[in-house]
Amino acid sequence: MSEILRNLEDNLKCQVALYDELNTLGGHKQKALIKNNLQELEAITVREELLLLEGSRLEKERLLWAEQIGLDLGKAPEDLTLAELAEHYPNLQEVRKDLDRAVGALQGIHETNTQLLQQAMKVVEFTVGMLTHQEKNTYHHPTNLKEDEGIPKLHLLDRRV
Repeated sequence: MSEILRNLEDNLKCQVALYDELNTLGGHKQKALIKNNLQELEAITVREELLLLEGSRLEKERLLWAEQIGLDLGKAPEDLTLAELAEHYPNLQEVRKDLDRAVGALQGIHETNTQLLQQAMKVVEFTVGMLTHQEKNTYHHPTNLKEDEGIPKLHLLDRRV
């Protein structure tokens, strides 16, 4: 059993390292989003995809180790939480805390990056609206215009030209 626990602990440490690297990339992604550096964003995204594939592989491996431990505890591997395992096996306590920290940090970075992406999309939508003559994005000065008069619409680009 100790070998299985050691293998599980090693797997979880690898997952912590992977999440830490995703956190680092998330910070780089924030800077690239702020700078609007699309080439850097693409490179970061490719690296993140590779890390997520590795994370998927590690998770499948973790389930194999958890299955063997679950047999001893009488539980299915999907039902075993790391907190439960750490209660039964105190040597997993430290890696559980590290994993909680890494996942929590990743969640915060993800939320910030999502907000930055949403803001960038609003800018793009506004710009596209200006280029395609959407009336909601046009401006007119309200003084000296009667309701019966047509409101002249100003556009960034005029198709008539």
